[in-house]
Amino acid sequence: MMSANGLKVDARSHCTTPSERNVPQLVSVKVGCFSINPASMRGRRIFLIQMVVLCFVPHAALILQNCSIMAQLSQTFDSSLFLNDEINMTLSLGEMVLAIQDERAYVTRYLFSDSLTSDVRNKTTLRRVFFITDFWLDDAPPLLLSDELKMTLYHYREDVLGVTNMKRTESIKRISVYKKLNSILLVHMIKAVKATKTPLWRQLSACYEFIKTLEDLSILQTLVTYSLVSDDHEYVLAPVKQQLELAVEHLESAVQYLEFETFNDDEILKKMLMYYKTTLTNVSENNFKMDDWDSVGNDYVEKTSGFVEMSKTMQTGLWKYVRKSADHEVWYARRTLALGVFVLVVVLLASPVLILILRHIITTIQAFTESIQHSTEQLMAEKQKSDLLLSRMLPLPVLKRLRAQRTVPAEAFDAVTIYFSDIVGFTNISANSTPMEIINMLNMLYRLFDDRIMQYNVYKVETIGDAYMVVSGLPQRNGNRHVSEIADMALSLLRCVEGAVVPHRPEEPLRVRAGVNTGPCVAGVVGATMPRYCLFGDAINTASRMESTGEAMKIHISSSTKEALDKIGNYITESRGMIDVAGKGLMETFWLVGKVGNMVSESPCQLKLEDYDQNTLELLIK
Repeated sequence: MMSANGLKVDARSHCTTPSERNVPQLVSVKVGCFSINPASMRGRRIFLIQMVVLCFVPHAALILQNCSIMAQLSQTFDSSLFLNDEINMTLSLGEMVLAIQDERAYVTRYLFSDSLTSDVRNKTTLRRVFFITDFWLDDAPPLLLSDELKMTLYHYREDVLGVTNMKRTESIKRISVYKKLNSILLVHMIKAVKATKTPLWRQLSACYEFIKTLEDLSILQTLVTYSLVSDDHEYVLAPVKQQLELAVEHLESAVQYLEFETFNDDEILKKMLMYYKTTLTNVSENNFKMDDWDSVGNDYVEKTSGFVEMSKTMQTGLWKYVRKSADHEVWYARRTLALGVFVLVVVLLASPVLILILRHIITTIQAFTESIQHSTEQLMAEKQKSDLLLSRMLPLPVLKRLRAQRTVPAEAFDAVTIYFSDIVGFTNISANSTPMEIINMLNMLYRLFDDRIMQYNVYKVETIGDAYMVVSGLPQRNGNRHVSEIADMALSLLRCVEGAVVPHRPEEPLRVRAGVNTGPCVAGVVGATMPRYCLFGDAINTASRMESTGEAMKIHISSSTKEALDKIGNYITESRGMIDVAGKGLMETFWLVGKVGNMVSESPCQLKLEDYDQNTLELLIK
């Protein structure tokens, strides 16, 4: 007998045995630049690291951004606190300037007044004014005012209080000490205003311009008062004009700055601006006679005193407005800082929560992956079982076409060899056996046959009861080798059951008979619900007749099979003679006895088949 290893199939032939089919394998899906397999433990760890990095890189960036914002907010809050101190210092400098202006005004009235009846009262008032000025000067920043300048002020005060008939020309010169003091204070004030980087710079600039305007008006009032008691009107006219120009310039700046604010008490400034513009025009164009200077000067001093008194009320409101704005800036900075701290705390507290959520998500994904992997493995196992069952129902080429959802047309074959066999006396055996015993016997016999035929290029068509049908030459054509394949297989099956007995009836031998025929046929898939690969043609009927008219433990072949074997050679046949075949009439048939050089029995005498209790489905899918 030709061995399985010695069987060579040409390029056109393919043996449709289950052992030659590829077993479906699970596909290992790898994703990412690291070729991660999410189903493996290493892949899960790398996937976890990637997810953590993916989530925490933007989270870390958010933390850094919030820390940066916190630093800016903290700096803004510190700046607002520093601004509050700066504003208090700037406004204090303004109060000092106003105190010195008040002292200048009182000294001016004291020195250049013609009335001597109120001398004691005026000195008492002056001492009170001096005390107020000293109180503000004591709060001045260190080293702002030199000791020499202070001593000059103190000496001038003593002279004002102690000298009865101080010359007016000397007094007007020495009174300039107030201008020097205020100049220093105003320079320091404008430096503080220019150093301010917050939106309050406009309000502080308005305060400076307002104080500077009052300073110019105070100096102007002193000059005009001096001119009224002196005979030198022409001497003071040029300084008056110069101070008027400065006062108008600073007053316009103050009005412009306050136009952008919600400060509502700036109407007095607009009235002052209109009045002093008119006065400056009259002085510049000499619209009055020098003889009328006394009335003009007195009117100017009176109105200026009134404007100054109204300005004090406005100055108090302006100071409150600026301090309120500064407090609002501090409050806004504190609120923004608190909000920033809250956001940063939330972001930091979100980190562990995010870790827990991320861990839960990844655990869920991994559990889902494991479930999918397990389901996929079960599906692949079931697919293998279904493929095995389908492969035993349909040939592999036909099965592939059906899987591709293509129709499988019937195909005609010019020459195939068909093998039929059945159990001799199967009806009597069935009558004296239980159904389970019959099933076990057939299972054992057919498993033995199935193991044998896998060594040959044949296709098992079906088994019906005790009938066993095998064909060679389809669905894959194998030239003229189909007859030798069936002949070798038939001899092997016959030898493997020599000496066998019925498993549940050891005293009764198990004998088979076989029939073989060669000829053309048509094969195709029949049925939709339970498709079967069926063969049709006269050659199949003849093969079945060869089996039914045969004898026990013999292989009955037709003349067409005999001729095909003779062409191949090395097969031993015996003529049976002419027999009457149902539906065929007289036919000459032959016995296939054996093959030259391979006559050794493959089964020992008194072979007893093993008794299997498994049912048919378990045996098929095992």
